[in-house]
Amino acid sequence: MLFVDREEELGVLEEAYSSGRSQMVLIYGRRRIGKTYLIARFLRERGGVYLCVNHEERELALRDLVEQLLAQLRLPYAPRVSSFRDLFELLAAAGARVVVVDEFQRLLKAGGLTELQHAWDQRLSRSGILLVLSGSAVGAAERVGLSHASPLFGRVTRVLKVGELGYKAVRAFLPGYPEEDRVRAYGVFGGVPGYLALLNPRLTLEENVAKLALEPGAPLREEPVILLKLELRNPSRYAEILRAIAGGATQFSEIADKSGVKVTELPKYLRVLEEDLELVERRYPLLSEGSRRRARYYVRDRFTSFWFRFVYPNRVLLELGLHREVASRLPEALDRQASEAFEEVARQHFALLAKSGRVSFTRIGRWWSGDVEIDLVAIDERRGVAYFIEVKWTRQPVGKEVLRKLEKKAEEFPWRRGERREVYVLYSRSGFAFEPEEGVLLFSLSDVQRDFERERPLVTEL
Repeated sequence: MLFVDREEELGVLEEAYSSGRSQMVLIYGRRRIGKTYLIARFLRERGGVYLCVNHEERELALRDLVEQLLAQLRLPYAPRVSSFRDLFELLAAAGARVVVVDEFQRLLKAGGLTELQHAWDQRLSRSGILLVLSGSAVGAAERVGLSHASPLFGRVTRVLKVGELGYKAVRAFLPGYPEEDRVRAYGVFGGVPGYLALLNPRLTLEENVAKLALEPGAPLREEPVILLKLELRNPSRYAEILRAIAGGATQFSEIADKSGVKVTELPKYLRVLEEDLELVERRYPLLSEGSRRRARYYVRDRFTSFWFRFVYPNRVLLELGLHREVASRLPEALDRQASEAFEEVARQHFALLAKSGRVSFTRIGRWWSGDVEIDLVAIDERRGVAYFIEVKWTRQPVGKEVLRKLEKKAEEFPWRRGERREVYVLYSRSGFAFEPEEGVLLFSLSDVQRDFERERPLVTEL
C-alpha cells in the first residue's frame, strides 16, 4: 500500500511527540480520507497502542477496548478495569508513550469522554503521553472534540483536519497513466486515498471504474448510500438532494424543486451535508463571499457526484446484470467529470506558478454575474493585477475566439475597472491554434504535466 504526501500532518505528529510534554491531538476527516494510514505511518516509526471504539453501548465498548489493550500490552498482572477512567489510567501506569483512540466520538454515548477528561486532568496530562483521538464523522468529531460543551474543551493541544489530497499527490497513484486519464481519474475519485488505492495499475481507467463501481459486488457500487445510512437517520431525503445538485441544480430554489424537499426544510438538510458530512459545498462569486442571494451549491465529493450522475440513474440496468452496456457509456461520463476536475487542476497549477514566482495573487475564485461567468479570476490587490482564467477540456486546440470571449467577459468584472492591469490565462487539454501575445498566458495539459512533475510528493510503502 502506498502512503502519499501528508508531510505536514506527519510533521505535526512528530512535533507533538518530540515536545517532551503530554499532548492530546485531535485528527478528524471524512471516511476513506487516509486518517488510519497517516496514523499507521506514524506508529510504524514511533510504536504505540492503537484502540478503536467499535461500540456506543458502555459495557460493550469498555470490554472491547480492554481486550484490544491487553492484546498489545504485556502486563505482569491481570488488571481490574471497571470504568473508562480505569482504562485510561492503566495506559499511563503501563508507560504507554503513544496511544491512539480511533472513532473516539463514539465514547460520548458510551459515557467515556467525561472519564477521559478526569483521567487527563488527574494523571495523563503529567505523564508525557501523546494521546491521539481520531474521528471520521466530521461534524460529530468537531462537536465532541472542540466545542465549548465538550468535556475535552481546552485540553486538545493540536488539531489536524485531514482533507483530500491535491492533484500533485493524486498523480502518484497513477504512475503509468497518460495525463488525460489522470485528470479523468481525479474527476471520478477526487483526492480520496481510500478510493485511489483501489485502482489496479494493470487495468485501464475505464476498466477500473467498471470493476469498482459497476460490476456485481463492486466495492464502491453502493458507496454513497452506505455512507448516508451510516451517518443519517433519513438517508433517502439526503440522497434526493445530492441527486438534484449533481444533476445541475445549483441554486436553492432549484434544489428544492428537483429534490421534492420543502423550501422551509431544505436548510437543515443542506447544513448536515455541508458541515457534518462535507459532501456539499456552498460557493460564492469572488468578491461576494457571504452573499446568500448569490450562493450556489455543488457536490463537493467527486465520487459522490459521479455516482449520482451515472451509477444511480443506471441502477435498474446494473441490477439486471447489464453492467457491460452501462460501461460502454463510461467515456462520455468520464469526460464530463474531467471537464470539471480540470478547472480545479488549473487552480492548483496556478497556485504552483505563484509558488515559483511566475504570477502573484492574493485572492482567487470563480466569478459570475447574471449570464456572465468566468472559470477563475485571481487578483493581486497589492499590484492591481487581475488574471482572468478560462479552462477548456476539448479535443480540438483552442482558438483565438475563446480569448476574445474571455476579454469581453472580463469587462463585466467590477474590481478596479479601468485601473487594473489585466492578464488573460487559458488552459487547454489539446493545446492552442494561435501563438501567445502580450498579456496572455497559455498552458496546455502537457505544460501542466511538466510543472507537476517537478513537484513530486512524498511516496512511501506501508
